[in-house]
Amino acid sequence: MKRTRARIRGMGFLIWHNRHSFYHILLGLIWAWILREYWNAFSPRYIWLAIFGSLLPDIDHFIYFLTYGKTDWYTLQVKMFLKKHEWRNMVVFMEKGHKHNTKLISHNIYVMAILLGSSLLSFFYEWNTGVTLFGAMFIHYFFDIADDLIVLGSLNPNWKRWGRGLPKKDKRVSSI
Repeated sequence: MKRTRARIRGMGFLIWHNRHSFYHILLGLIWAWILREYWNAFSPRYIWLAIFGSLLPDIDHFIYFLTYGKTDWYTLQVKMFLKKHEWRNMVVFMEKGHKHNTKLISHNIYVMAILLGSSLLSFFYEWNTGVTLFGAMFIHYFFDIADDLIVLGSLNPNWKRWGRGLPKKDKRVSSI
């Protein structure tokens, strides 16, 4: 009985510290509800699509961990927690530190502009799937910007650049 209670408490701990994802799900549901009201039609397909779209931009975090950011200090710390099976420490570290992970490819205003344009174009051509998916993704990024302003007090530098933001090599030739 004690073991079951401990597992339930542990699950509650993980859910509480992963609430940022639940905010995204809630925003996806709100987006689906707004579209349902506008279109005067209910479809579970659009609800699931809005939830999927509201979580899809966070795939960039996993791609970062597995590919282009695998040597970053943040990734190495998460891997160390995983290796030592320190789930609680990892979840708290990710909750507090993910705002400082500024090298994500898709978390920028250019991707947001593309998603907003795609959503508006889908709306114009009455492609409800596109409106639902692209709109939910745009709302995800918009929420992340608002969250940055609240948590960090300023806009995270990754929003103002394209791609990974790696410094470009100076191509000027110096003459001696």
